[in-house]
Amino acid sequence: MSTMPGKNQTASLEINPIKAEIDEVKRRRILEEAVRQFFEKGYEATSLESIAEGLGVTKQFIYSRFRSKAELLVHVCKAGATAADETVAFSATLAGEPATRLAQIIRYFVRLQIEHRREVALYFREAKSLPAEEAVTIDASKQHFHRMLRALLKEGSLSGQFEIADPSLAASALGGMASWAFTWFTPEGRWDAESVAQELARLALRTVGVRDPEAYVIDSTA
Repeated sequence: MSTMPGKNQTASLEINPIKAEIDEVKRRRILEEAVRQFFEKGYEATSLESIAEGLGVTKQFIYSRFRSKAELLVHVCKAGATAADETVAFSATLAGEPATRLAQIIRYFVRLQIEHRREVALYFREAKSLPAEEAVTIDASKQHFHRMLRALLKEGSLSGQFEIADPSLAASALGGMASWAFTWFTPEGRWDAESVAQELARLALRTVGVRDPEAYVIDSTA
């Protein structure tokens, strides 16, 4: 007995992925407009009505994809915190001595922070408005990043490659330096994202006592 799908089934299989793709585009447009308005006006001063108006759609268009303004904020803040999770995952793929890995991690993280700078800014600015449960989940990403960086700095200190007294304090300092690039980076400025990422990697290495950062800030595609 044949198990080949009929014409109607085939058409359905072809349409469903397209429908899902279109729906994802609509979700992204809603989130982009929410980011713009949250960033420019602040979360409290933004309403679902103003987001719908900015998109030229009805409020129901938004409600069919997001339950509330708070849910929009959760998605935006998760995007702002995703750099920490992605960098932790990236760090697990690296090999080599601590200084090489530290340079790669800082560069990777800074590039992500710059790429998602508005979402990152909103996370820092509007975290107080997040539902408590979601705030705890998102904050866990920061803690994972800190622990990863602290472990690497401790390894480098024990090997004698880094000169630091307290790996946890050093992790907070380096993480803060890399995180706050979003506050001053502008695409129209004289520094592009990759140049900033490379320079902050050099500064991170100097901060932990590496005397020749250039020996470890390698390949720009890393």
